[in-house]
Amino acid sequence: MWSNNPQGSILKELGMTNIIRFAIVALLPVWVLALPQSNQESVSLCGLQQKVAEGDHTNVRASGVYRGGLGMGILEDAACPDRTAWVELALSSERNKKKLKKLLDGPGEANVVFEGELYGPPLPDSKLPEAFRKLYHPGWGHLGGFRTKLVVQVIREVTVVSRPKP
Repeated sequence: MWSNNPQGSILKELGMTNIIRFAIVALLPVWVLALPQSNQESVSLCGLQQKVAEGDHTNVRASGVYRGGLGMGILEDAACPDRTAWVELALSSERNKKKLKKLLDGPGEANVVFEGELYGPPLPDSKLPEAFRKLYHPGWGHLGGFRTKLVVQVIREVTVVSRPKP
């Protein structure tokens, strides 16, 4: 049963298939834990923007219409089109990235569900005089024109934007 040749004898006894099965079973939990996971429900951008306070940030799952590129862009919600959010993609997963790129290269926009960190309006510099701090409201993105910023780690969903025909 056991030979004097230690090399290969254990493999022969256990069988290569059993070793492969063992390796898969042993590594499966590690692989599953490495996947991005979240039980959060998707919330509209309007609802999230009302909740995030100045100088605050929180992990969210946000939905809306995304326009821009694969580095940065804007997210808007039809319910509050005047309150868009600046978006920066810092993806931890390639999930749905190609699908988003295809829609951005074509129609130029996509319905999305993003998971990431939402930042409220930045606080004014504490070195500014009090009178300026009360009047000055800094923002995010291009020329500081956005009240909130979403740093996206995961693209959960991407679909075509359907517009009503005139």
